Amino acid sequence: MDNPVEIALRGIPPSRALERYIGEEARRLHDICDRIRSCQLVAEAQQAEKTEGARLAVRLIITLPGTEVVVNREHRSDVYAAVHEAFAAAGRQLKEHMRRRDIEARSRNGTPNSRR
Repeated sequence: MDNPVEIALRGIPPSRALERYIGEEARRLHDICDRIRSCQLVAEAQQAEKTEGARLAVRLIITLPGTEVVVNREHRSDVYAAVHEAFAAAGRQLKEHMRRRDIEARSRNGTPNSRR
């Protein structure tokens, strides 16, 4: 990915380890889809009921030509798990996007769909 991931942490202390982890996850997405133009991640500590403790919310916005992939994930206490789950969901969505794009390209070019 040509552009680095834009990271915003709210209520979570900055960490080089977390930034590196996010960068590694973003590189994995680029392996799935090389059309990614930008990637933004917002991780936020949210106050919950006293009995539950803080919750962590992660929002991931991936911009492709003509579309965006947006993922929201929450985790009870582990920001790394929330980040991992968000990137895993984005990876699934990107794979589906690429599959649909390939099917559309084949249908425009008159190439038969091999799944029929």
